[in-house]
Amino acid sequence: MDIKKIEKFIKSRKYPLYHINQIQRAVYKNYVDEWSKATSLPLQLREELSLKIPILSFSPSKILISGKSDAVKAALKLRDDLSVETVLLKLKPGHFSTCVSVQVGCAVGCPFCATGKTGLKRNLTAEEISDQILFWKQHINREGLEGDLKNIIFMGMGEPFFNYEAVKKTIKILNNRDLFNIGQRHISVSTFGYVPKITQFAKDFPQANLAISLHSVSDEIRQKLVPLSGKFKLEKLSTAIKNYLQITNRKIFIEYVLLSGINDSAKKAKKLALWLRNAAPAKYFAVNLIPCNSVSKSFSAPSPEKVKLFQNTLLDYNINATIRKSLGRDIKGACGQLAYKPF
Repeated sequence: MDIKKIEKFIKSRKYPLYHINQIQRAVYKNYVDEWSKATSLPLQLREELSLKIPILSFSPSKILISGKSDAVKAALKLRDDLSVETVLLKLKPGHFSTCVSVQVGCAVGCPFCATGKTGLKRNLTAEEISDQILFWKQHINREGLEGDLKNIIFMGMGEPFFNYEAVKKTIKILNNRDLFNIGQRHISVSTFGYVPKITQFAKDFPQANLAISLHSVSDEIRQKLVPLSGKFKLEKLSTAIKNYLQITNRKIFIEYVLLSGINDSAKKAKKLALWLRNAAPAKYFAVNLIPCNSVSKSFSAPSPEKVKLFQNTLLDYNINATIRKSLGRDIKGACGQLAYKPF
């Protein structure tokens, strides 16, 4: 919901301005999903809002729940009939996170990613991005789930730094105490390594979390896995990391998808560790190892033993490394499995 549209609507209809605060409380505190449920508002206003201004900028076309109930995926139909997907993750009791999308499709073109295989359709607006968080807040409230949405992860469909202004506006909406009231430290933004925006992000949001999808420290291999990375060589990325740390002094999360026979050897783990330590002291990095989630027959995950060996090699070099638990694989809601076609 765009609160500025609400303000304009209230003023144009000459309703008392205090209704704006009532609407904010109904939507962002009580999480009503229909205007009829905003009973603090006059009936006539509720009816007008129902006709003129929908609470969400999209409609859910389908929702899938993981068999373990630790992940829920939703396909959201936008007003132009395109669709995006978003995921709600239950990392621990009472603690939810959401992975939100910023584009319909993606231009980066990673061949092991379902989104990358679809190409880019368009950017999402800040309203369409922030409404994904509002949608999951409504879901938690409507389903009577215990807990709250704590963390926002810009790691769904699309490259956040290719839609930077909308992402920037969204983060400000999330930070707004009268709306979501979610602090920067509970927000993570992932990029494939779009160098031109890394320093700007550090200046705009020095307390937010930055994640970089690396996948290889060989320019040749990385360009095959992340086609657009050819424009931003690892040397430039290393410089951008140094600039980022100089501004924020905050840890960077390194996303590393492990692909069997491609980037999963202990030798490559050693090269990764040395590359990171050349960029900055080891304490500034946390590596998330992600065994490849199936989207193509061309790529598969290494054996658990090989994944563990890769992790231990990084640990031997004092690089903090964890193996990510991929939630929602059974509903194709895990990392790399989101696509824009309705399911």
